[in-house]
Amino acid sequence: MSSPKRIVHILDDLAMGGVTRALKNFEHPALKVVGKHEYVDTRKGAVRSASKQDIAVVHFTCNWEKLDWLLRLRLRGGFTRIILIEHTYTEGFEASEVVAKRRFYLMLKLAYRLVDKVVAVSNAQREWMLRHKLAPAQKIIAIPQSRLCGELLEMTPSHRSNGPLKIRAFGRFHKQKGFDLLVKAMERVPAHVAELKIAGEGPEINHLRMLANDVENVEICPPFESPNTFLSDAELVAIPSRWEAFGLVGTEARAAGRPILAARVDGLNDQLDEHGFGHAPNCVSSIVKGIFRSASAANLAERGLAAREKVAMEFDQMIERWEHLLTES
Repeated sequence: MSSPKRIVHILDDLAMGGVTRALKNFEHPALKVVGKHEYVDTRKGAVRSASKQDIAVVHFTCNWEKLDWLLRLRLRGGFTRIILIEHTYTEGFEASEVVAKRRFYLMLKLAYRLVDKVVAVSNAQREWMLRHKLAPAQKIIAIPQSRLCGELLEMTPSHRSNGPLKIRAFGRFHKQKGFDLLVKAMERVPAHVAELKIAGEGPEINHLRMLANDVENVEICPPFESPNTFLSDAELVAIPSRWEAFGLVGTEARAAGRPILAARVDGLNDQLDEHGFGHAPNCVSSIVKGIFRSASAANLAERGLAAREKVAMEFDQMIERWEHLLTES
């Protein structure tokens, strides 16, 4: 009797928040039926298949040093297929963080050449990959991220109060998330128009506290276990990221029935429809305009409920696409 197919998820940091949260999706019954999912750390040495039917799923962020590791996986790993999920690199990342663009594109082209499929976690990310010809179109598949949001889908909808617009934001306090831009925008928003609470922790916490110190309508809050309580009185969720491969905060906010005010960048574009409010990325003045638009909108609750309807469907679609990818020959 042959051993069951192994689906080996390869990481270089098992503590990475967004990636490890994404790994929980593979615990779905439909994906557990496909094969036995295992998780390994590249720092513990080489990764090898146990049979020719095994599949490797690469989650780590590629760089020049990792190319050698990928090459050895390709030549000696013995996997029937290698799938790479691009959790990091996007158009927004490139604009914010990459100076030597040609060298950057070359590294990605070499990395993607060493795998059988590249999974973009948003449609916008796939379009960026294709625009720069990082891999053939048939090699890149978009599987937008999502998560199971049962407890959030059951939250009571928020109805606009007569007071200041209650804006909430949460996530890691890192340059990527753009919370500094949001606080600077709030400096230009009177307290009677909007108030902001930001929850989280990270390397920029002291910088954010310093920025918020003199802004009366901004409060920096500690991180939480679940967003339910934090979002209970929210009327709008702000996501001002400089880059965001997908942005699960948007999924959680929409599941809770709260409309989003988000940067028009990367995977957030997938989530911004007629129910949300968009602003130019990395632009304080555009965020200010978005806040005033949101504060004057008379249909925030209706927008939030309309966005909520899509979330459960997005999760099911993600599972179906992964099931198809992992079972195709």
